[in-house]
Amino acid sequence: IHDKDGIDDEKLAFIMELKNIKRGRIKEYADKYGCDYLEGQRPWTVACDVALPSATQNELDINDAKNLVGNGCKCVAEGANMPTTYDATEYLIDNKVLFGPGKAANAGGVAVSGLEMSQNSMRMNWTREDVDSKLKGIMSDIHSQCLEHGKNGGTTNYVSGANIAGF
Repeated sequence: IHDKDGIDDEKLAFIMELKNIKRGRIKEYADKYGCDYLEGQRPWTVACDVALPSATQNELDINDAKNLVGNGCKCVAEGANMPTTYDATEYLIDNKVLFGPGKAANAGGVAVSGLEMSQNSMRMNWTREDVDSKLKGIMSDIHSQCLEHGKNGGTTNYVSGANIAGF
């Protein structure tokens, strides 16, 4: 879908019920709210400031990266395991698009699983607020490490920063 008006709280609630409870198709959102449904297409041809590839490995390739750059995209942050191909990643970085690799940008899910295992192991029960606070600290630390280790002249290469920090 491409909703030019954006997705507010009401629309997000509709999507969550549609996908999580009704197990419906996203086209129902387009029908309800009168927005574009890009059947059989990937979304990377739509002009945007931020792109969030989050579905499958290699979903964003070099041609998609060229479309994003050509349309003025400023940031790509991965929300899945390697959804951007290597050549697309290099192209985005070479064209000064801020790129958040999955190992950093998508680390929250793994971190929360680790927190859950820690709770279970210690036979403790943290509140939602405790877990959220710990997660924010973890993600902030990841960002700081990417900044520290990804310095590249006057910019930050988050891929290098995440790789070096992870090593």
